[in-house]
Amino acid sequence: ILLIIFILLSIFLYFFTRHHLDFQPENKDIDKIIIYGDVRSGYLTHIRIADMIYQEKPDMVIFTGDIASNSRNYIHYMQHTIFEKKLWDNAEYYPVRGNHESTYWLYDAFFDLPNDMSYYSFDRMGMHFIVLDCWNVYAPLEKTQLEWLKNDLEANKNKPISVAMHVPLFTSGKYEPYNEPDLLELFDKYNVMFVFSAHVHSYERSIYKKTNYIVTAGGGAPLYPASIENKYKVCRVNDHHYCVMTRNDKDEYTIKVIDKDGSKIDEVTSSKAEITAGKLCTDI
Repeated sequence: ILLIIFILLSIFLYFFTRHHLDFQPENKDIDKIIIYGDVRSGYLTHIRIADMIYQEKPDMVIFTGDIASNSRNYIHYMQHTIFEKKLWDNAEYYPVRGNHESTYWLYDAFFDLPNDMSYYSFDRMGMHFIVLDCWNVYAPLEKTQLEWLKNDLEANKNKPISVAMHVPLFTSGKYEPYNEPDLLELFDKYNVMFVFSAHVHSYERSIYKKTNYIVTAGGGAPLYPASIENKYKVCRVNDHHYCVMTRNDKDEYTIKVIDKDGSKIDEVTSSKAEITAGKLCTDI
């Protein structure tokens, strides 16, 4: 009897918490976007960060990956969806597949992915957003996705562009950066303004050929101290956090980074016309 009750309850919770997205790729003139990721089993911190994001009243959330500790564990996905549901109900919510979502069928079961694809693009706030599926740091982007990316960048080259992907191209550790020079060349060629990633649990911003590469992996997972050199690093803070993107009337985009105590730990402003570094912060 208990087993039957558990199965019925799990089925109910699944249908109650599954993310349903009415995907509309055309531009919407929204006011605020939140970017963050890597929550895994840090439940108390995850709940705290999610509450803070909810209080921000964002129009859109990009989650940079790693929702579960075990990609094959149904309960881990369930816990994540319960904590995130209030965000899903009040903002557009776009997931990035992380290495802890490597079991694709379960990831796909919980997320109503745009066009049933784990990589996709859309426009918001005058910005073209590209979400990539590159969770495996040791594997290059497969040819089909790479060709899609090239075509998408070319088709949207006259717009400001941001990219979200799980593994970072620049990091101070604990893991090595994603070795994919084709992406660096493409992002430089098409003047990508921001590249958001996760995987290395910290906040870190690097600048390479005027593009800001931002690691936002402080949603609750255990933090990783720096362990390798990153000569392009501008700012690194080892704390739980989230990023807020806004736009002003000059078509400049600002990223403010807020830690779990509500303090601003970094800020950078950029535009398609002039990609600049913005303010620095003190490494912690």
